[in-house]
Amino acid sequence: MSDLSAQLGLKLKAIREANGLSQRELAKRAGVTNSSISMIEQGQVSPSIQSLEKVLAGFPMTLSYFFSCGVADDSESFFSPQEMPRHSKPYGYMQMVAEQLPQRRVTLKHLCFEPGTNSGDAPLTSFFDQVGSVFSGRILLSIGVKVQTLEPGDSFYLRAYTPFKALNLSQSERAVVLVASAAED
Repeated sequence: MSDLSAQLGLKLKAIREANGLSQRELAKRAGVTNSSISMIEQGQVSPSIQSLEKVLAGFPMTLSYFFSCGVADDSESFFSPQEMPRHSKPYGYMQMVAEQLPQRRVTLKHLCFEPGTNSGDAPLTSFFDQVGSVFSGRILLSIGVKVQTLEPGDSFYLRAYTPFKALNLSQSERAVVLVASAAED
C-alpha cells in the first residue's frame, strides 16, 4: 500500500462518512461495487482517474474539488429554516451576525446562478467567514467535504479558507443566494 493510496482512501472515507453514506449507498450511487469502495478506502488499490471520477459522481463532487477540499468537520455548515433564529426583519440573522461582531465590516453579496450553471470548475474560497441563504431555486452546495441540496429558506455557514462550490440544479429557474461576510476594519 502506498502512502498516496492510503491518503486518498482516508479522504474518500472521511467525505463518505461526512455525507452520511454507507459504502453500499455510495457504490450504488456511483455504479460501482461495494468492494471497489472498500478497497480504495483501505488503500489497497490506487484507482485510475476515470474510476475515481465515477466514485466521486456519487456525491456529486469533481476531481479538482476532491483534491482541494480539506477533511475538517463541516457538520455545522448547513441550516434549515427551522434551525435559524426567528427575527422580524427578512435578513435578521445576518443582522444578528453584524451585531455579534461590532468591530467588523459586514459585506452583502447578491449571487445569481442562471439555470444549470455553477460557480466554475475550480473551488472558491473566501478570506472571511460567510453566512448565506437561498432565496430562490435549488442549489447543490459543496462546503469542504459536505455536499447538500439547499432550497429557499435554507442557509449555510462557510469558515474562512474553506473551499466551496455551488450548482443551480434547476434547468429553468434562476437561483438567488444572499451571502454576508464580516471583515475586520
